[in-house]
Amino acid sequence: MTKDKDHDPVWQAAWTWVRRQHEQRGSLDGATRDEFMQWLAADPLHRKTHDEAARLWLLVGLVPPANDVPPPEDPPDGIASR
Repeated sequence: MTKDKDHDPVWQAAWTWVRRQHEQRGSLDGATRDEFMQWLAADPLHRKTHDEAARLWLLVGLVPPANDVPPPEDPPDGIASR
């Protein structure tokens, strides 16, 4: 996508739907599910963008946060690190 996603209302809506689905563990309630289905049906771009956002969500979830990796230990005095 060449547009800046921060200023793309379709991307922002798709990302919001992906987050909502994640928060609800993939199961939206009836009214919310109907709203989501209407949004998807309103424009083929909505489904395409939602699929892209969902893939990004999945990929980001597979990458461990940088702060989960412990820092390297300092070698004892007199031992050079490689």
